Amino acid sequence: MSSEVETVSGANDAETLGGDGAKRALSYNQAIEAGLDPQAYAWEGVPVGEWEAVLDFKIWGKATSLGCYFTARDGRKYKLNAFPPKGKRYIYTPKDGGFDMSQRNLDGGVFVLTVHETASGKGAWQSATLVLD
Repeated sequence: MSSEVETVSGANDAETLGGDGAKRALSYNQAIEAGLDPQAYAWEGVPVGEWEAVLDFKIWGKATSLGCYFTARDGRKYKLNAFPPKGKRYIYTPKDGGFDMSQRNLDGGVFVLTVHETASGKGAWQSATLVLD
């Protein structure tokens, strides 16, 4: 069984397409062309603690990262970055390494997100759990 591999502009690894054509994430240009507005999402002031949000879309970062764009229950929009866990490739997770945010077909999913405050007072994305109905 072979799979088609497409390199996504802005991604640092191969973007493998599934049988349904779903992508793991978009490039920035693909997101803009699709009418998405990544600039509407804040990366500062992310709430600390545990909270629910809907994953709106994902964009490959310029470095080895995956930008995950969420809308919280209160309607506020936030961007959180997932990174490959140490020693791993092709998966992108919050700090705990527990959930691969680069999986296909996650857009529209509800997540419980945990964000901790760092010593410098910024938020650090610790974990994500997909809420199953």
